[in-house]
Amino acid sequence: MNLQGTSNNTLNLQNDRAASTLEMLRAHPKSVEIQAYLSAKLSVERLEHVLSVQEMAVDLARAHKADVWHANLAALLHDSAKWMDTERLYREVERYEIRLDPIEKLNPSLLHSRVGAELAKEKFKVTEFEVLEAIHSHTTGSPSMPLVSQVLYVADFAEPMRTYKAAEIVRKFAYINLERAVHHVARAQIERLLQKGGMIHPNTLHTYNKIFAGISNYGGF
Repeated sequence: MNLQGTSNNTLNLQNDRAASTLEMLRAHPKSVEIQAYLSAKLSVERLEHVLSVQEMAVDLARAHKADVWHANLAALLHDSAKWMDTERLYREVERYEIRLDPIEKLNPSLLHSRVGAELAKEKFKVTEFEVLEAIHSHTTGSPSMPLVSQVLYVADFAEPMRTYKAAEIVRKFAYINLERAVHHVARAQIERLLQKGGMIHPNTLHTYNKIFAGISNYGGF
């Protein structure tokens, strides 16, 4: 079964096939197992966010010819540790022997991605590097993100339930130029943290700078 989809027919047919792909992915035993865990652990609002990210990530993966199954897994698992409080997150960091960088040590909000990647391996036996890397980098970005990581980074920021203006801008680019969408996510994150007076992780800055330099070399923004 080809989950990528290659139809060039009417928009309605494309939408029907996209919905069918999502239904098949959600019905897969591994997806069902993860969804049951998330339903038991996450708030209703957080679960709705995860499912909305899953829908957009799968759609983007189809549009950009990324691995749809990997995008599905990464989206489902990206917030799998969000139910943990700060104390629990630090305990899990210690248990998994995760080496935190100086910014992560001071920002508990960044820990769920690190713990989530380990949880994916331990509890759900996920071994695909592309999936684990996407979970790991979905909060800060990374200047060397593979395709599925880019898909998740954008979908997490701009899934349809996100109503802020920056998300609308990212959605405009997401299906046309994924790299430019990634750049706008990094830019929005930097601006938000500056407004809050928060620390900015170097990976977010490197993501912004690398893509900015690359796009500028081909005519700018």
